[in-house]
Amino acid sequence: MSATEDLFSTRMRKATRKIHNISDALVNAKFAISLRDEQVWGGGLFIFYHVFAYLEDAKARLNMPAFDKMFINKILYRKKAFEEDLAHYLGENWSSTPKSMALENYLEHLQELERSNPQLLLAYVYHLYLGLLSGGQILAKKRRMFGEDNTKQSTYTDKVTDFTGVDIAQLKKDFRQAMNEIAETMTEEEKAALIEESNTVFVMNNLIVNSVGGQNKVLTSLLYKFSAVAFVVLGVAVAYKLHK
Repeated sequence: MSATEDLFSTRMRKATRKIHNISDALVNAKFAISLRDEQVWGGGLFIFYHVFAYLEDAKARLNMPAFDKMFINKILYRKKAFEEDLAHYLGENWSSTPKSMALENYLEHLQELERSNPQLLLAYVYHLYLGLLSGGQILAKKRRMFGEDNTKQSTYTDKVTDFTGVDIAQLKKDFRQAMNEIAETMTEEEKAALIEESNTVFVMNNLIVNSVGGQNKVLTSLLYKFSAVAFVVLGVAVAYKLHK
């Protein structure tokens, strides 16, 4: 493939643009603001841990060359990093946290794909790991900037979003290239199925993000604080006019 337009990664991006934009809006509007609360951040880590862990475990079970090719750098393995972060934010008993119905459904869907058409799991590997290298980095920076503890000295560094020592831009480029090389070995029917499943990836992600607990509490708290400030400002303005 010589033209950028012909790259399979470009076709995937265009085909998923609409649902991807919806997913970004959901995360930014409903989840990113809740990163002020460490329990909510931990809840977000918890749901995605199970998906990433499933994919990494499936890679070992399946022994598929295409699956192996996607893990172009050992730093992409994030299961252990997730577990360290979860122990920090949710405590040593984090694994006993109940899974939401949305998460259970997600994992059942992955299990069904592994049984019936494991090649489609590549859609999840591609979009989730690329998302961690892109949007995941942005969310981590927002949390450091706007979190409740951003003024406090902290010695803990989030492990799952830490890719220290690696050129992330180059890693993403190599990751896309791996996907394009895999696609060259596929039939058009297989490519179409992978693109269709790519849309499902974002639908499933949106459902589990919606299931994260504690977000409404944080939003309500922020609205209360905003309302209180607005009330004080209004009171000052009225008092100024009365005594002008």
